[in-house]
Amino acid sequence: MIRSASMKLGKKTLKLKFSTRALIRIEAENGGQSFDTLLDQLITGSGGVTLMASALGAGLNDGKGIDRDQALDLIDQAGGVRKMIPLVGEAIGAAFEVKSAEDEADEADGVGEPGKGEAAAEA
Repeated sequence: MIRSASMKLGKKTLKLKFSTRALIRIEAENGGQSFDTLLDQLITGSGGVTLMASALGAGLNDGKGIDRDQALDLIDQAGGVRKMIPLVGEAIGAAFEVKSAEDEADEADGVGEPGKGEAAAEA
């Protein structure tokens, strides 16, 4: 199951999910480029405001999407496109199970596994 990311904006809670439907819409709205390329552009910021609005429009409403003008209004309400970057990053991580360096280090150390890691060393 694809997970979503959420962010409070005033009294609203925005839920962004990069569902398959959302990814197809993002590709269609951006010249048919692959979602891998587009997500890289989102992460680096090289896709600009147009790509951010497209991604939000496609993925908000928990992956069902919203109107592009509504997405633009939400960007403005949030204080600009840069304020939306953490939400997008979290949604990408949730959709593709991207692990942080800390998570990977914990797995290497066996943290969270019975009988392994720091808890086992202390026992």
